[in-house]
Amino acid sequence: MGRPYAKELLALSDTLRWALELDVSELNSFVDDAGNSPLLAVGSGGSVAAAHYAALLHRQLVRRPSRHATPLEILFDEPGLGRSSVLMLSASGRNRDVLAAAQAAISAEVRAIGSVGTRSPNPLAELVRGYGRGHALAEQVPSGKDGYLATNSLLATLVLLARGYCVDLGRDLQTPEFGDQTAFASRSTAIVLHGGWSAPVATDLESRLHESTLMNAQVCDYRNFGHGRHLWLSQRPDETIVIALLTPETLAIADRTLGLVPADVPVLRLLAGAPGPAATIELLLGALHWTGAIAELRELDPGRPKVPQFGRRLFHVRPPKNGRNKAEPAIRRKLDRLNAYGRSSERIYQRALTTFCENLRSADIGAVALDYDGTLCTTRDRFDPLPDDMAAACSRLLEMGLALGIATGRGKSVREQLRGAFLSQHWDDVVIGYYNGADIAPLSDDSAPDKTRPVHDSIGLLSAIIDADPILHEFAVVEARPSQITVTPKEPGLRVDLASYLHELVEQSRSGVHFLRSGHSIDLVAPDVSKLRVVERLSARVAPRAVLCIGDRGAWPGNDSDLLSHELSLSVDQVSIALNSCWNFAPSGMSGPDTTRLYLNALRVVGGAVRFDLDEVKRGAQ
Repeated sequence: MGRPYAKELLALSDTLRWALELDVSELNSFVDDAGNSPLLAVGSGGSVAAAHYAALLHRQLVRRPSRHATPLEILFDEPGLGRSSVLMLSASGRNRDVLAAAQAAISAEVRAIGSVGTRSPNPLAELVRGYGRGHALAEQVPSGKDGYLATNSLLATLVLLARGYCVDLGRDLQTPEFGDQTAFASRSTAIVLHGGWSAPVATDLESRLHESTLMNAQVCDYRNFGHGRHLWLSQRPDETIVIALLTPETLAIADRTLGLVPADVPVLRLLAGAPGPAATIELLLGALHWTGAIAELRELDPGRPKVPQFGRRLFHVRPPKNGRNKAEPAIRRKLDRLNAYGRSSERIYQRALTTFCENLRSADIGAVALDYDGTLCTTRDRFDPLPDDMAAACSRLLEMGLALGIATGRGKSVREQLRGAFLSQHWDDVVIGYYNGADIAPLSDDSAPDKTRPVHDSIGLLSAIIDADPILHEFAVVEARPSQITVTPKEPGLRVDLASYLHELVEQSRSGVHFLRSGHSIDLVAPDVSKLRVVERLSARVAPRAVLCIGDRGAWPGNDSDLLSHELSLSVDQVSIALNSCWNFAPSGMSGPDTTRLYLNALRVVGGAVRFDLDEVKRGAQ
């Protein structure tokens, strides 16, 4: 099976050039989405090293906790998985372990999920793209399918990951040199020493040497080696070599350590010339070529081993079913938000859910108030026309005699989009709350939003502070309006923690301004501004009938936290911890506009009144 390993090594330079030129914007978007959460990077076989590299990039560059794991760890992981982001790494995206782990992550409704593959078509990429917060990069590497060991696919994945985290690899990456390896070829064990950015390559060498049957491998960092691991050398010096993975940052500790290794133990020093994340890629190139040199001396081809029948059967063992998340999805989402998984808290939410459902079923609904970005359309498509199926779902409600409210952080761009989606005869029945409810007017009103209104005192105070702040103007675009300041990062891939910086700035200003987050920006709104003003306008219009509220960011400081505090409110994504509002009835893994359509289609005329049919939600989810 497989391809000659030597032939794969010849393709590495072309693979490197390809990976340096490929569009990685989808991966940049994943990193942006995952930037405020811990990361679990998942890979199996040759992709474990790539997962190790991704976790290191996240920890070092995003400054958030991270770790790498195998797919089985996802399936047996703790309930808090939904509070993390997950990155799945698989060249082909076909093996059942990775697919099962991806499905478990989606079912847990992780903050974001991404995947990187080097073959197309790619089933893993298709699965990830189907998730509302999913980002997949899967392109066919020019070298084609790897042999038995990961080679070109692994190199390409590491380069793509570095670029996804906005690492500048704008120098010629070099392959570390090594001399005659004859003295190494006869040894049976390798101790691989590493530190910092060389750690993922140590992970790869452990896998590569074992899977090729060239050597046993023990992996250890330079300091942990001094805590007992050195004893192996004193007992088996004749069968052991030391492979030292060196980067500019670890040279000093490596030299002190290697100077104490017994003279009769051969030491291979693989030195990267580049610092930081680029060092990992250079060391991987060295490790790939060194493995080829040892294999040639032993007259073995690591790319084409004879795999035993039991090994093939082991590969195809079916992964276990994910036993987590047994609670009803609506309750599990609340428990995840509260970070409480005991039976008592589940019983409390179960009672609250029963009461909420009774109120929802019995309500005579006269209007629906909706968020726009993330609810009626995805954040990435927010400037496109409203999708036809969503426009049709909303128009059906207008034809049923319901009023619609659109509560958005944006301005007249929403008015233009909605006018293109609805018949003009319905425009008076659509109420828009521009800039998070600061300016409320029917869709038919050409004068709204009114930017000539006097600037609110609190906004004026905060604007003066922001105007004098060099950090914000370095990293963000600031747009000030009479009752709202919108702050948007200047470029994708930016990992500056603007949210925390702005939150502190707002608190210190004592301006009373509210801090709200959307999927793409941060809104600072005047104290008397709220999306609930749209609900109040609708309530006055349709009373005594009820207003149903639908949004995507119900957890504070999400920009729908006010809207979804209304007693009759549903989330299509994030929920609050409230017992009597902001419930999400979507099936596990569904979010955003897909859930909105599910809710809108559940509104039916029954006996002259509009009711919410929960049974229809369950049927539509199947």
